[in-house]
Amino acid sequence: MGLLLRATNLPLPRILGTVLLAQLGIAGFLVWSDASAVWTGMRGGDVSPAITEPAAPGDQVRRYRPTTVPAREGRQGGPIPLPTQMEDMAFTIEETPDFGRVMLLSGFISAGTSDRFEAALDGQRIDTIALHSPGGVVQEALRMGQLVRAAEYDTLLTADAACASACPLILFSGMERTVSRRSWVGMHQAAFLEGSFLSGAQAARQVQAIQGEVLEHTATMGVDPRVQTHALQTPPEEVYYLLPEQIEEYEVATVLTD
Repeated sequence: MGLLLRATNLPLPRILGTVLLAQLGIAGFLVWSDASAVWTGMRGGDVSPAITEPAAPGDQVRRYRPTTVPAREGRQGGPIPLPTQMEDMAFTIEETPDFGRVMLLSGFISAGTSDRFEAALDGQRIDTIALHSPGGVVQEALRMGQLVRAAEYDTLLTADAACASACPLILFSGMERTVSRRSWVGMHQAAFLEGSFLSGAQAARQVQAIQGEVLEHTATMGVDPRVQTHALQTPPEEVYYLLPEQIEEYEVATVLTD
């Protein structure tokens, strides 16, 4: 708890409330799942309409699609071209007038992505990490976030870009975090892929450890850990998109742009 208290100005009762909500989310998860550890929601059918506009009050929860991201007609992506199909994460570099030398991370975060990211950074002069990802394996995203903060990179979410599931853990890690009001930042509960042989007790310990790392990382990066309550209240097969005012309130962005 000491690290959480040093990393945020929130009072102790609020932090304890956040942690309590985390434990409630874990307990609810264990009722229906017994599996192997990632943060993803690849369950159930896709019954929701496509998301074509940023989140609005009363229209923030949608079906989670691990292979796609929200898309607006005439998608531009600002200074960086954005792919429309989400495959394993790719790393591309663009020179931009406003954000310097930008590396775009686009695609799904799978096992080994953090190692590939570290290799892609080797020998490169990078100013900003841009994101466009439906998320994926939380442990990989945490390590990628640690690499971003250790190198003191800024992070960027341009207009029409999306960052959901585990992806915000990388976004949170920027020294400066620039987020467009016309982007999407999505949250949901941590979950396990089906098919593991963990007992209920083993799964409980593993989920608690992962959620503890997520809360600690969020606070240490300077983001209000209350943002994680929205993740914990949203089942893995759905995603909760933050409103621009929430992005500002929780300090997800240090700079909020149009």
